[in-house]
Amino acid sequence: MFPIRPGKRRAWLQAVKGMRGLVISYAITVLLWYGLGLRMGPDIFPGPLRTVVAVGKILSNANLTKHVGITFGRTVGGVILSMFIAAVAVLGARYWGPFRYYFLRVFYPAMRAIPPVAVALLAIVWFGLGTGTVIFVIVITVLPIYMIDLWEGLKVIDATLVEMASVLTSNRTRILKKVVFPMLVPVLFSSTKLSFSVAFKLALIGELLGATSGMGFMVYLSQQEYKTDMVFAWTFLLVLLVVFLEFYFFDLTERKYLYKWQTPK
Repeated sequence: MFPIRPGKRRAWLQAVKGMRGLVISYAITVLLWYGLGLRMGPDIFPGPLRTVVAVGKILSNANLTKHVGITFGRTVGGVILSMFIAAVAVLGARYWGPFRYYFLRVFYPAMRAIPPVAVALLAIVWFGLGTGTVIFVIVITVLPIYMIDLWEGLKVIDATLVEMASVLTSNRTRILKKVVFPMLVPVLFSSTKLSFSVAFKLALIGELLGATSGMGFMVYLSQQEYKTDMVFAWTFLLVLLVVFLEFYFFDLTERKYLYKWQTPK
């Protein structure tokens, strides 16, 4: 047998310790869940096994599974629209003085203060039951996340590079495209990562109050029929979706493509 190098052995031991901690954490969570299920009863607090069975029912039924895709599509649409509106508003405030006062004193504080439930109720009146209401709730609530991150990101961009670009060209659009936007990529990425986790919760609220499809609507139907296990199952699927996006899609993308923006240690 070939000897294991000290560096590889150290990395292997760290991976084992990390995996052991992860397994212990999940085991404790499942045990607490199981204990609460026994204490409160399956009709009030379904245990892990009953929830997994309910998840299996959802995944094996195409008419139910489609609601996962509907919620995911609304969430993606709301986040992308929020990013676009925030970029336009922040860049307008940064490079157009008359709009800056309105942005800092009126627009941004108002967006932060509006409660999501009030937005959902008003959206039902304006857009009716459906996708428009859900996306509107996501946009209004996620918008401040992008606005504050982009505004602060513009403050810390390398002014020297912008000045050098200004010497080479007077085209402001080209400077934004070639210099400013690339430096804002890490800011946009971190904002999008946070926005997705928030947006899924907002989509659930919006669908609970103002939609006839989606995971939130199915949670509402399950609650009305006193199917607590299905409520847990839909919630569990939403949690899995958020965890997958955050710890696999976003983290892997960050390690693979955003390493060039990391500050050397």
